[in-house]
Amino acid sequence: MDAKLREELRTEIGGIKTLQAELSKLFSNRVQLNAQKKENEVVLEEFNLLDDDANVFKMVGVTLVKQDLVEAKSNVEKRIEYINGEISRIENQVKNTESKLREKEAKITKLQQKVQAAAQAAAVPAQ
Repeated sequence: MDAKLREELRTEIGGIKTLQAELSKLFSNRVQLNAQKKENEVVLEEFNLLDDDANVFKMVGVTLVKQDLVEAKSNVEKRIEYINGEISRIENQVKNTESKLREKEAKITKLQQKVQAAAQAAAVPAQ
């Protein structure tokens, strides 16, 4: 029984490590998306400062291609919307992963208590 509990405890600890790695990756992705969002917001602010007849160019490969200001603004706004959606998706994943992590931690605490109780029970008859 004691070996079974210890093995289950090791498995749960492995699960926690996996969830922590997943959480770390999600945080990293969220930071990257927030940086992209900020960059696009700055671009949109710059576009808003331009006159309606200003020349706007878009990098396509190694060449600059002239683009309509309205179209460029629209593209950046859509990109910001997409990034916001991705940030929301990641936030939900973070909440779910944190919830799973708390559940695993609670399960580990219970398993540790069972292992301790089993160890104490095994020690009592030996006296």
